[in-house]
Amino acid sequence: MPNRPARAVLPLLLSLISLPVAAVVETPGESVVTNITLKIEERDCTEAVEWLKYGLKQEYREVALMAGTMYDHGICVRRDWARAVGFYTQAHAAGMARGAERLAAGYADPANGPDVAAALWWASKTRSFRDPACRIAKEAVNDPDRFVAELSAWKPERLAYCNYTAGVIMTIASELRYPDMAAAYSMGGKLTLRFLPGVPRIELQKNDSQEFAMVGLINGNWKRDRDSKEIAGSIEKAVTQLGDRALKRYPQPQGIPADSVIELNYTFEVLYK
Repeated sequence: MPNRPARAVLPLLLSLISLPVAAVVETPGESVVTNITLKIEERDCTEAVEWLKYGLKQEYREVALMAGTMYDHGICVRRDWARAVGFYTQAHAAGMARGAERLAAGYADPANGPDVAAALWWASKTRSFRDPACRIAKEAVNDPDRFVAELSAWKPERLAYCNYTAGVIMTIASELRYPDMAAAYSMGGKLTLRFLPGVPRIELQKNDSQEFAMVGLINGNWKRDRDSKEIAGSIEKAVTQLGDRALKRYPQPQGIPADSVIELNYTFEVLYK
């Protein structure tokens, strides 16, 4: 009997599987993911799993990522990190960057070990993790034996620090999505996220805001509402909530300098086809 989705995990699931930072037209695989999501929202796990099986049979990479998410968090299926790894790896091999990000985040999670070597191996395959303190020699990046050998020479404090920062950053990178409210009102802009691991705290700086043209039938209320504080600040609010969740997921190691900082830059934009 598949697991029923608890109400508390639904917002998390939706944040994990929704559209990425740029809102785009759905692919066939994304359409199947949408159907799975709707069935989960309706608490219909039987149909959700049927759609999942269909999408996997079609070898849709988006559905492979979805399957990893469901097994990772026990949504409508029994939680199974080993199976999640297989699906995330499949998604990554098919070109889904979030597969590597979620593998790194999962392996760094104390609930799954943590496995520091695996976490840093997958983090090194992403564009988001560029902490100088965790840099791997170029010749070891794609060589598992050299990779493990290099990590074996690191001090435990360095390993703990890098597992922590990789976990937090990869959680944010893999779960960041275009907030529904901002997308609905075609709001966007550039955002700098500053992670202070020694505090720990995440700070946000909005570098600029942008209002994209709204298509379809638009009324005066929409134009007025788009300027409201709630909608104008919806991106910062969503990213702040994600950052708080990432910080709670991983225990902070001791001894990190308070002035340590890692910056990530994101652009939220609406793409039309």
